[in-house]
Amino acid sequence: MAPRGSSSRGAHTHGTHDVELAAAAAAAAAAGGHHGDVSGLRRRSSLLLRADLSQGSMLGSHHTGHTSWPIATGHIITTIIGAGVLGLPHSMAWLGWVGGCGALLLFYVITLWCMWMLADVYEVKGRRHSRYKDAVASILGPRAAVVLSVLQHATMLLVTLGYHIAGAESLAYIAGQACQMMGKPQDSCMDTYWVMAVIFGAMQMLTSQLPNLEAAWWTSLIGAAMSFGYSAVAIALGASQASQHQGSVAGHPGSPSEKAFGIFNALGALGASYSCAIVLIEIEDTLREPPKASVSMKKAVNLGISITFVVYSAVSVLGYMALGDGVPGNILLGFRGSPGWVTLLGNLMVLIHMVSAYQVLAQPLFASIEDILLRCCPSLANVREWLVRAVYRCLYVAVIGVLAVALPFFSSIVGLIGAISYWPTAECGSYGVACVGGRHMAVLEMVLPCFCSIVDLIGAISYWPTAVLFPMLMYRAVHQPRGAVLWLMHATNGLMGAVALMAVVGAVLSIAEGAAGMKPFQGSGNVHG
Repeated sequence: MAPRGSSSRGAHTHGTHDVELAAAAAAAAAAGGHHGDVSGLRRRSSLLLRADLSQGSMLGSHHTGHTSWPIATGHIITTIIGAGVLGLPHSMAWLGWVGGCGALLLFYVITLWCMWMLADVYEVKGRRHSRYKDAVASILGPRAAVVLSVLQHATMLLVTLGYHIAGAESLAYIAGQACQMMGKPQDSCMDTYWVMAVIFGAMQMLTSQLPNLEAAWWTSLIGAAMSFGYSAVAIALGASQASQHQGSVAGHPGSPSEKAFGIFNALGALGASYSCAIVLIEIEDTLREPPKASVSMKKAVNLGISITFVVYSAVSVLGYMALGDGVPGNILLGFRGSPGWVTLLGNLMVLIHMVSAYQVLAQPLFASIEDILLRCCPSLANVREWLVRAVYRCLYVAVIGVLAVALPFFSSIVGLIGAISYWPTAECGSYGVACVGGRHMAVLEMVLPCFCSIVDLIGAISYWPTAVLFPMLMYRAVHQPRGAVLWLMHATNGLMGAVALMAVVGAVLSIAEGAAGMKPFQGSGNVHG
């Protein structure tokens, strides 16, 4: 394999910068050196300088494109399907059979269409965009790129935080069960949440040394397998009691306000449960060519999101059919008579999936951090890559770990950040925060009161711009659709914006109700399992 700096993709990128720089210089000279032209020339010169500085280093946004589309499918599935799938039957219960099934299908179609549009703007007029923010900057301008970058990277950071919490919770449950099996007294069990958070952090410090998303391909395959695993457990339990034919057309009963806000949260949960927009272009940049990356990416999108739709439908329909309107936020908690090994196996799968999914979200964030480090300190290009990675990536994991074990005050901080980061997800959402059974469910409630509702709010504003608005705006600017297609884009954009707004309202109400009686280290008092 040729050195990374001499790859065909790298040569193409640098050649593009050279051409753009020459064109900008000619324009500036012809215009008599106007201030705007000079500023543009300086910006392009800066881009070229950064590319030259990092050309001999493996740090930063370098991808040679060796990944196949089936691996990209694994990345998509690992990103989308989290332990939040276990909360989808609860969302369906609020919508009822007609509304729930219709929403699952509608959001599947919308997500598929928007991801096609996003895949089509990866390469525009011969210029590849290795990052989502690069595509937005190139097509929509720097101001839009700043907005997108803040939303995207805040989301990545907070999702990795959620994964750290979920992984530590599952690890604590597994440790507690192991103590019981060995007959040890509870006091001697090393199942304290903060200890498990440290152990999970140590795992992530090791896996975070993988150089980039391409090198993490095997973690996505493992994560996808685990997603299917605990989804299969939920499907099997639902199928075992589906003959009861529970559920109703109108869904969960309640007062007009309760019903309205329940529907708001359910629509937000179902809509956001499909999204993979924040890492889609980063995944596409890992694909080998030929064929064109957009062609391979559409194959991955079609298969990945379609598999997700089938899994979501099976879990939601069978779970609702088995438990009806009273289905809990975590479907596994509704089958009280299930054997103990079911929850133990489910937690083990969640733990392994969290280790894998953490990397799929963290690796693009690491690449952006390395770009910033190279820009601020060009001499790092001459330092051994593994040393730079070991220092800042371990520091990142350590900071996330500290936040994961923080006191209840952190819930308020997450609520504040949440206003600009991620759309609500089903009952602790795709973050997978819900431990799938056992007394350790209560630990998270005591340490972070109202956390599930806060996760619902985290970034409620961001799904719409990142997964719908920006893909549509970029596609319109590049391909200029007209007629019925353009009107359909406007209608879809308006619909999803309204869903996002409703989800924010529902999440805020849930937080307000939960916070009214909140006391530090005293959860709801409900110990699960």
